Amino acid sequence: MRLGFFFALFALTISCNKKQEVYLSCEQQHKKAKNDFNNNKFIYFDYLQSNDFDRKLYSRLLQENNITLDTIVPEGFIPLSSTDLNNEHCYIQMMNNNLNAKFGHQFFDSLRLKATIKNN
Repeated sequence: MRLGFFFALFALTISCNKKQEVYLSCEQQHKKAKNDFNNNKFIYFDYLQSNDFDRKLYSRLLQENNITLDTIVPEGFIPLSSTDLNNEHCYIQMMNNNLNAKFGHQFFDSLRLKATIKNN
């Protein structure tokens, strides 16, 4: 009986100490993206696409320019997650806009094309 009580108390303590998810407004997400960009933490968000190009090669080509590739799953593909409620799309939009301004839209298209040519 005592062991069960201590186990329940331990489980309750652990669950109460879990880090609460912090809600960030769209404006805060924009500031976070701008801050990351200014600190050269480049993350390019691209939609999950068919196997028409080699994603690993594409990621490697981006990494040569200190850019990390992250994937956006199209809406309707999976149910909304808690990150969607956290305005993460605001961060994604701001980061991609900053990267497109710095490198140009054609930069990302050309790397995707290189990954397609190498894959075929």
